Amino acid sequence: MPRLTARGIAFLVTAVGIGALAYGFERPELLTIAAVAAAAPLIAFVTVASSRPRVRVTRHLEPVIATEGEPVQVQVTVSGRARAAEWVERVPMLPGFAGPGRLREVTASRPARIGYRYWPPHRGLLSVGPLVIEDRDPFALALRVVDTRAMVAQLVLPAVTPLTPGPVPDPSSEAGPRTSRSRERADDDVVTREYRDGDALRRVHWRVTARQGELMVRNDEPQAGPHARLIVDTQSLGYLDARVVRGVSARASRTVTSATFEWLVRMAASSAVHLAERGYTVELVTPTERGAEAPMADGPVGDVLGELAVIALGRRPADLDEHAPPGAPPVVALAGAPDEQTLRWMLAQRSSRAPAVALLAGPAEPARQPSRQPSQRDARASFDETRIDTDPVRTAFERAGWRVVRVSIARSVDDAWLSLMGEVAESEPAWSVSSDGAHD
Repeated sequence: MPRLTARGIAFLVTAVGIGALAYGFERPELLTIAAVAAAAPLIAFVTVASSRPRVRVTRHLEPVIATEGEPVQVQVTVSGRARAAEWVERVPMLPGFAGPGRLREVTASRPARIGYRYWPPHRGLLSVGPLVIEDRDPFALALRVVDTRAMVAQLVLPAVTPLTPGPVPDPSSEAGPRTSRSRERADDDVVTREYRDGDALRRVHWRVTARQGELMVRNDEPQAGPHARLIVDTQSLGYLDARVVRGVSARASRTVTSATFEWLVRMAASSAVHLAERGYTVELVTPTERGAEAPMADGPVGDVLGELAVIALGRRPADLDEHAPPGAPPVVALAGAPDEQTLRWMLAQRSSRAPAVALLAGPAEPARQPSRQPSQRDARASFDETRIDTDPVRTAFERAGWRVVRVSIARSVDDAWLSLMGEVAESEPAWSVSSDGAHD
């Protein structure tokens, strides 16, 4: 519904005041001025009310599949009928909108186009839009706000950092060419078809969908070849800095977030791409359940990157299957501070003859423990500290034959990977988990 602006309301108040003065001072000539002041906002209100914009909004995003922190160019086309107006577009980035800008007059034969950029602040399926049109009269006395309600979802992948070869050996040369052909086929020769009821949304091919304007799904079959197992600890109790975040409204569902977990997701995405470049098919494994309708990106690890884009912290089942899965693929494990059962489950994911590496990450700024003066008892205990296991998680991995490092998320992903290779000196973090800090 249209409404008067502050200026229009001021005109009406002024008209009432002038009318009162005209009767109080018996000056009838002031009544003409009062009538004009009152008529102006009323005419503006009728003008805005009778010219409701009727538009259709379409968007083109480049790139269609984005990466967190990298710019996305948005082209908005407004067709239909609308007068020249102001526009604001809702985007998932502070301060929450693009614009305001000036939308020129839209006619049936001359659509208007709007362009802007935004930077996705985090991974996930983010919504761009709707476009809000603020239609005013020429004197800005009345206003109508039109919400076009047209939105588009964009898949935003976690940032990927190129990694140096080393910790995980390349597959045999015999398997390499087959995997290379699989990668080429995944990028260039993907067969698509129209979406049908019952198709999994994870099979949607986002680039073809954006190009054709309708949902298109992949119709190709995965190719066989050497594979590697990527383990990511997704249980919220496994992160020292996990915290609950509530929505703006009181009824919004609560979510758990962790800076350490987000850092590990970026490490997982980089590791998945790195393993695919080495010739592996990557299998993502987590202790908590994952949604069956995760989106799918492009490339040989598009399914893994799509799952990592929407993966979230949760609660693991009461009983994890600790039996070793078949095969002996290389294993890369990423975790924070897993509890005893999760640790046993992670160790069981590796065959005794398979190469395995584990990266344990923790907060950049751990909570400080209250300082106290050392006592004689502490001095005596220091002689026996070799018997105390200050990092049982790391010790368990090492005893099982894993290559393991513990790093702070203050370090970059590639620097942490070099530490895993032994090419960068590893410093023991202050927040290293002690034996009495195990989760219940």
